[in-house]
This record gives sequence, C-alpha cells and structure tokens, in this order.
Amino acid sequence: MRRGPRSTLLLLVTCSRDETRRDLAIRVTTNLAELAPTAGLADRFVVFDNGSTLDDHLALVPPGTIVCRSERNLGYWSAIQWVLAHRDHLFGQPFEYLYIVESDLVHRDLVPLGVCERFLESEPRAACVRTQEFSVRLRWRFDKRWQRLPFHVLRSQIVLRNAVTDEKAWFRPAAGLEEVYLSNLHAKLPALNRLNALDRVFGELSEMASFTERDFFRLMMERHPYVGVYEGGLFWSAVSWANRDRFVMASYTDERHLGRLGYQPTRATRIERAPGEISVRRAGVA
Repeated sequence: MRRGPRSTLLLLVTCSRDETRRDLAIRVTTNLAELAPTAGLADRFVVFDNGSTLDDHLALVPPGTIVCRSERNLGYWSAIQWVLAHRDHLFGQPFEYLYIVESDLVHRDLVPLGVCERFLESEPRAACVRTQEFSVRLRWRFDKRWQRLPFHVLRSQIVLRNAVTDEKAWFRPAAGLEEVYLSNLHAKLPALNRLNALDRVFGELSEMASFTERDFFRLMMERHPYVGVYEGGLFWSAVSWANRDRFVMASYTDERHLGRLGYQPTRATRIERAPGEISVRRAGVA
C-alpha cells in the first residue's frame, strides 16, 4: 500500500474575477476535493481566496478545509506569505512541506506526495520536488523548443534549462526511489517545497520593493542547489498557449485587461506586509 504524505500542508490559491477563471477554479477545487481525502490531506488543506467576485468554488471544498478570504486581491505571492506566517495558528500543528496548487492545475493523484517527502528527507541538497506532468526518458515531448513536433505535450511544456544559471537540465536517479530524479533545474512554487526554505526566501522577498519569479529561483538555489523531479508528474495545466483567446491567463492576457478585471500584474510584483483583515472559517463547521 502506498504511503501518503505525512507532514505536508496543501494550499490552493484562487482569484476568480471573470467567468473563465471561475470555471477553472470550480474544476480544480472539485478535483482536489476528490483527491485530498484519499491522500490524508482533507484536514491539512487551506484555500486562500484573493478577492474573488465569483466564488462558487468555495462551496466545493471538502469538510475540514480552512478557507481564508481577502476582500481584495492581494496577489499570489502575498497570499502564500500570509499562509506561511499564519499556518501554526490555523492548524495548531507543525508541517515540514507545503504543496502549492494554482487555480488552473489539475491533478491525477496526491498520494505520491509521500514518495516526494521521502526524497526530500534523504536529499538535503534539493529545495523541492517538481510534480508537473513530465517524463525524463521522453523529455523531448515536453521541451518547449520542440513544440512543433508530433506528440508534443503543449499543456506541460517547459524550458529544459536552469533559469538562473542557464545550464542544460540533467537528471540523475535518486537512490532507493525510482520514481524521483535529482535535477539541476530551478525550484518552482507549484511543487512540494520545504517550508523552512520558503520561510527564509519569502522573508527576503517581502523586504524587496519589487521582485520577479527569477529572484525566487535564485534565492532558493542559494540554499538548496538542486530539485527533485517526480517521474510522470502529478498535474497538468488545464489551459495553455493554445487556449489564450478563450481564457484570461496571467502569462498571455494583456496586463491592462488584467488590471481592469482586478487581477494583479505578474511580471513584477511585491508582497504586502500588512494585508488587512482576512476572514477564516473551517468548511463543514457551522
């Protein structure tokens, strides 16, 4: 029998201010509500909602979920920082890892996070375990450079280089864990991350007037130079470049249009150090 995660906090960050993001949030929340109990994460699940004007998805979380709501959109990074700062108060127990899910990522399973935990326990050089859909043996199918080839997986394509060092990606089997590879790729937020590393890195980011995702990659690498990669992956994106005309997407939608809808800019951001009142409730409790 597979061992699920033992010391992981599951976090979903949502912000639905238009119908396309509402529909994605409903799909992702329903998906997690089905998978989290099987992985033993139903009572270790927190949803942070960033000022959604369309909040249908919040009624779909499993009982025991902690739902945190901000009346205004603080932004993705500020939401994560708030959960990092308040997790002990919210749950009354310590965790070693944080598994972050974005509101357009669909999972096939969460139980293998237990294997990912064991990898991080045995490999202190790794910052996180990347769990996006991927195959080391068939990596060419996910290589962004080869997106015109047959059998390319557009929804999960990545750049097979380290974004900080520009080194070509390499993968080495992890001792005793055939499902996980050690890699020189950079860390990602939607992954199984070490909480002690996130605490330190987000502390540094919160002191910056502005930063980009690359700053996060760099700061994580300074503490842990490598990552783990779960073979096959656990999630894929429900939208991709091919859907850019049908969905509001931070990566492809014009930033002026995003601003009119009430979404935060994504290329450069900052962390709010005093975000104001956040309401908290536990789902299934009157």
